[in-house]
Amino acid sequence: MAAEVVPCAGAPSGGAVFGVCLGEDGCAPDSPGATPADTVKPALRGGLAAKAGWKDGPDLVLTGINSGPNVAASVNDSGTVGAAVAAIDQGVPALAFSSSGDESQLYFPRENYRAHAEFGARFVAGLEERGLLTPAFALKVDYPDVSAGRKAGAPVWTRVGDGAVAYHAYERRGTGDTFDITLGLCEGGGSGGECAEGRADADSTWLLGEGHVTVAPITWDRTYGTPVDARRELTAVRRYVEREAPRP
Repeated sequence: MAAEVVPCAGAPSGGAVFGVCLGEDGCAPDSPGATPADTVKPALRGGLAAKAGWKDGPDLVLTGINSGPNVAASVNDSGTVGAAVAAIDQGVPALAFSSSGDESQLYFPRENYRAHAEFGARFVAGLEERGLLTPAFALKVDYPDVSAGRKAGAPVWTRVGDGAVAYHAYERRGTGDTFDITLGLCEGGGSGGECAEGRADADSTWLLGEGHVTVAPITWDRTYGTPVDARRELTAVRRYVEREAPRP
């Protein structure tokens, strides 16, 4: 695994961009990319200290904004959520941001990213001001589609759904070892009942059905539960989301 530093003088911070690739030598345009989790872990385990002299940080890891919602069963496939989990595994607070696409979930309008970025900055600032950033769990923040002019609903404290937003199929091509991946939205009729949602407080229901910003805690095993010693933190963050978090 190799890392490369790219100047980013035009950024508001005037800082640098660190890229991580797979390979023995330095990164090149055609180098295979590392996974999001593999980007976070080298940074926290010595990469930032070696490249930037940053031995005491970071204080927070933000991942995303992902193209498309990471809700329900999609959480298990999410590199964005995986990177946030990798951060709390190293004792660093983390939030994973994902934005919905349009009604088809195949096109991702800029309006959704802009709205989410503006909300996300205020949301994180509120957490920091109240001392609520914790590595006991990561927070998953998904933003609804506002591209058609619909205003996002207030943040809702949710949990990861047990259904699916989309279904996948892997169809063998001929008699070889190549498979075609097909994807469809569950509204189109996923098979095997995988689209059924059994939780009233599911993130997918509140995000896609009701148009709210959804916030869900994620632990290392990507469940709703958290260790007993994190109940106080969990209650405090939930109170912030439900009563004090900024409105879109």
